[in-house]
Amino acid sequence: MVLIVKEVRNLKTDLSQLNIPEKIQILFNKIKLEHYEELYEEDSDGTVSLEDTLQEVLISLSDNNESLTHLRYLWMTLILTLVVEPTLKYYQPKNLLPKHIINLIANRFITIINSSINNTKQYVGEFSTEEFLKAISRNQSSSIEKEIANFQILDEALDVFYNAIKVINYDQSLQSILNILDDCLEGYAIFPGSYGRRELFDWWLFDVVPASYNLLPPKIFYVVEGVKNKEEIRFRQTQLLEKISKEIRFALQELASKKHNNYIFSTPSKISSRLFKKSSKIEYQSKIPKLAYS
Repeated sequence: MVLIVKEVRNLKTDLSQLNIPEKIQILFNKIKLEHYEELYEEDSDGTVSLEDTLQEVLISLSDNNESLTHLRYLWMTLILTLVVEPTLKYYQPKNLLPKHIINLIANRFITIINSSINNTKQYVGEFSTEEFLKAISRNQSSSIEKEIANFQILDEALDVFYNAIKVINYDQSLQSILNILDDCLEGYAIFPGSYGRRELFDWWLFDVVPASYNLLPPKIFYVVEGVKNKEEIRFRQTQLLEKISKEIRFALQELASKKHNNYIFSTPSKISSRLFKKSSKIEYQSKIPKLAYS
């Protein structure tokens, strides 16, 4: 069904390579032994709740610094929307909303970074986000250019982007990501059916969560078997996140050179610049946020 089972198993076996705090490693070790009815696991006895586990993991990403927590939640949202985007592109190839929303999230991310350099607060434009939410609602009834076996696929893929917009508002971010995970892990936003649900969950847990903690691209993007141009899709997804990682590293260098301590990241060392070696091959061109891709 999927192409990443081997890679995820390697991450699952050796947690030391994930570059996450010990408390999160302990949590991961506990979750490895659990089985969930929601993921159609035969060994599940119904004693553990997937939703409770997801919330516990998301809270483990939080920091005393609200902006850093928000960046991690936005980063996870970017990864998941990029993985869901091919679903909408297949059924609604003329629907440009996913691309615009990904750009909106990416630019919001970079805005938070730049505001830390300039020691300013940035606020979400309620008008733009509300317009996107209304547009998604309208697109639920838009034309579908491919035969679709179950409209749940399209509804839940659109719902991922609906909730992705809400993650831009920090106060709504935690619940909105839980909604996205419900659409992806239990729903049909990425693929339909019950087979492969635990593998998808393991990819999120052992690759996406550490990547979000460190603000790095995942080691590999989840691609469903049989998808056309899968390597092109995977390259584009990784390139976008590496571009933003480069901007983060540049921002950290700027913060380290500041004489005052009143910027958003009160302790820039919380995100070590050594974590961004993977993006060093991308040349930085401007501090002004640009479209993530066009």
